Amino acid sequence: MDMPTMWLGALEYLSQRRPMRWIAFGFRELANFLIPTSCAVCSRADFRLCPECRSEIQRQLFLPPLPDGQHHYVELPLLAQQLPVSSCGIYGKELARSMLAFKNKQRYFLGAVFAPYLAAAINSSCIPQPGQLETYIVPVPSSLKATGKRGYSPVSSMLARGMRRGLYSADLAIKPVLHYRVRSILAGAQKLKSGSARRSGKEHFIAEQADTPGRPVILVDDVLTTGSTLRQAAMACHEAGYNVTLGIVLALTKPPNHESEQ
Repeated sequence: MDMPTMWLGALEYLSQRRPMRWIAFGFRELANFLIPTSCAVCSRADFRLCPECRSEIQRQLFLPPLPDGQHHYVELPLLAQQLPVSSCGIYGKELARSMLAFKNKQRYFLGAVFAPYLAAAINSSCIPQPGQLETYIVPVPSSLKATGKRGYSPVSSMLARGMRRGLYSADLAIKPVLHYRVRSILAGAQKLKSGSARRSGKEHFIAEQADTPGRPVILVDDVLTTGSTLRQAAMACHEAGYNVTLGIVLALTKPPNHESEQ
């Protein structure tokens, strides 16, 4: 065993000892005193995420097998196909508030809470390919404006956390092949485009050419609302030579008249 590995092992062992946990608790309490913090969901003092809200988020997120109500299909009219999409949870309550805090209030640490659920859904959906061909996990990119405001891309951040923790199987690789078209960046908001342009699925994104024709791809986004974003992402990947097998999202937005199952 080399020295770096030995030291890392020793540090990991020490970090699990009760005295070290007491010291960590003391540092947390001191930090809360010097720099007051509050729960990202309910604003309870002295917790980044209080135990009650953490428990509720975990209750509202699911590990595979995912419930039937969390599977959806996005129409791809130009291909006469449907893109199956699975979600880890239903967008609402504590889950919705924590996702908004993660995306819009710089509560970056919440990515570590979401990452395992996203990774589990992706792993369970990956179909082994002949010749040990890797399946690419492709994050749907945030706009340049949103990324500049946040300082990070929420989807890419969750995927990267999962990869660093070794949560993905060996036949999966994260590849950010999707990008915004230059004219889409210059044109401004999506709502300013014509209806035909929005429906075409080709105006918003462009994908890097596939290194292997038919390379399987799993598209990943944070929330599925109308399906427009995933539709455009799927079309861009298809035109670049990829085989888009499915989409995975952290949460699915139900129609307003849908009764919550949570």
